[in-house]
Amino acid sequence: MPLNADECRRILDIAKVDGALIFTEPNRIYLTGYASTQAAIAVTGKGAFYFTDKRYLSEARERISAEYEIREGSITEACKLLKKCARVGVEFNMPHNQYRYALGVMGKPGTVFGCVKDVSLALYEMRSVKSAYELGCIEKAQSITDAAFTEILKFIKEGVSETELAARLEYIMQSKGATLAFDTIMAFGENGAKPHAHRSERALKEGDFITMDFGARWHGYCSDMTRTVAFKSPEGRKADVYAAVLEANRRGIAFLRAGVIGKQAENCVREFFKESGVEKNFTHSLGHGVGIDIHEQPYYNSQPLREGQVITVEPGLYFDGDFGIRIEDMVKITQDGADNLTKSDKSLIILK
Repeated sequence: MPLNADECRRILDIAKVDGALIFTEPNRIYLTGYASTQAAIAVTGKGAFYFTDKRYLSEARERISAEYEIREGSITEACKLLKKCARVGVEFNMPHNQYRYALGVMGKPGTVFGCVKDVSLALYEMRSVKSAYELGCIEKAQSITDAAFTEILKFIKEGVSETELAARLEYIMQSKGATLAFDTIMAFGENGAKPHAHRSERALKEGDFITMDFGARWHGYCSDMTRTVAFKSPEGRKADVYAAVLEANRRGIAFLRAGVIGKQAENCVREFFKESGVEKNFTHSLGHGVGIDIHEQPYYNSQPLREGQVITVEPGLYFDGDFGIRIEDMVKITQDGADNLTKSDKSLIILK
């Protein structure tokens, strides 16, 4: 389940504050498991208080833990509750106008060195290691994503456009009860050389590679996967490039475990591509953490990976004006390695 009120108060200990205002939707989902367009959470030593308007009040009382006190109100009422706290934490990534308004209601000067501190980093840190509940949501989202991949293959035919195929793929995920984690990337042929290509009316033709980067969202938690398939026979060196990307994906996953420095895992893949003579064609990071946000901690940086984190492994090779290939799996970090949450086949699929 989402955090209870006692766990919620960990924010105060980590950030060393007496009270905290939580306003951004991802963090509200993390703390309560519930999303609404207008809400604010006030956390004090006495408990956690969820403020929302009448549109959501009844549903919030049904779906949020009874340990939270649900009240009608807005950010104004939440700030008034925090007014007596000597040291208050707010999210420094909240919209600036809301930030300034909140400080005014609380009567606090806006300085990180004074009585107002940032709780964003504390929340990012808490969110980076997933609970059993969060992992269950992510795994469910990925199971829908895997099923959608299997189903979309039968709709791939000559002449279909990127836009049409992406719309079909998104419909399949939504028909299974999910929402979308992000806008689907659907790229045919030369468009696949753009890692984040915008879908177009480009029609599928024989010899094209099709890159599909997509994900479902379940109870607020995302999945993320990429598969590249061939339409009819891949031409020239394409099959060899695919084999190199697949090997890089496997090496990256094999390198991962709790305690490994993220950058070392990425360097392992980059070294393989360098040995293969294609390092310059790998133009982005090896991946990113996944959770409520499609991009969140951990990253492939100088920090060690931790058990319970979820991260993608998505090597790709891109050849401008010609084609691109990316294979992306989502894994859970364990003490002994990485459990692959992505079950879809990643051997080269050639559609006839």
